[in-house]
Amino acid sequence: MYSDTIDKFADNGMHKAETLRRRPLAFLVGSALAGAYIGFGDIILFTVGAHADPAWAHLVMGSVFAAALTIVIFAGSELFTGMTMYMPLAVMRGSSTVTSLLLVWIVCWIGNLVGAAVLALLLHLAGGGVLLTDGSTTFYAIVTAKMNAPSLALFARGILCNWLVCLAIWMCGRTENDTAKVFLIFWPIMIFVASGFEHCVANMFAFTMALFGPHPDTITWYGAFHNLLWVTLGNVVGGGVFVAFAYWTQDSRLVRSAAPAAKAASSVGARGSSH
Repeated sequence: MYSDTIDKFADNGMHKAETLRRRPLAFLVGSALAGAYIGFGDIILFTVGAHADPAWAHLVMGSVFAAALTIVIFAGSELFTGMTMYMPLAVMRGSSTVTSLLLVWIVCWIGNLVGAAVLALLLHLAGGGVLLTDGSTTFYAIVTAKMNAPSLALFARGILCNWLVCLAIWMCGRTENDTAKVFLIFWPIMIFVASGFEHCVANMFAFTMALFGPHPDTITWYGAFHNLLWVTLGNVVGGGVFVAFAYWTQDSRLVRSAAPAAKAASSVGARGSSH
């Protein structure tokens, strides 16, 4: 039932590992682009959210942030949170190794951080936009809450976020219709942002931007590290377990291969009981 989609994303993971091995700079640049694209989503999110009616702010912010993943998917780039689904599928299918998985994750995460930081620096040099001017109070309040949240809460929010992000990518992989893909991206992303879940790459941009600005004492480098550590781990579980592993266990090929083994075991047991 899901074999074609699993093969598509497992092949994707295999190609990512191969690109990193053969053309590391290309992979790093692609990762930096993804970090910047997610950062653009953050910019519009905080821009419209700063002056939105509080009753509708979360819904509006979630709706506009969907643009970020839409750009990532249609423009093409290397997003860490998507890799948490691609690479486990490649490993489970046997077309990649755990070592390759870890290398892809590490380099992609670093590349996303570089792209997010470069975009934050450019926006800072451009005047900071709404984030560092008339919307700074809201922006700093949100960043402060993220940096000072409990570890377990951040971990759980990271799981919930990337479960939805990878679900959006998974659904896009099951259709060739570009218009359908836009709608399929919108709903899970709107849910995760409106619900206050945590995306490590989005946070990379927000934290860098806040630290570049005249931030309050509640915003610190330690707070950024604390958040990114637990959110990244949660994102890995959300994409790798709740999407990749969950659908891999439903692969019809696993069911077919398990049936002969179960039948053989039953036959052996029957012969044993007859003695």
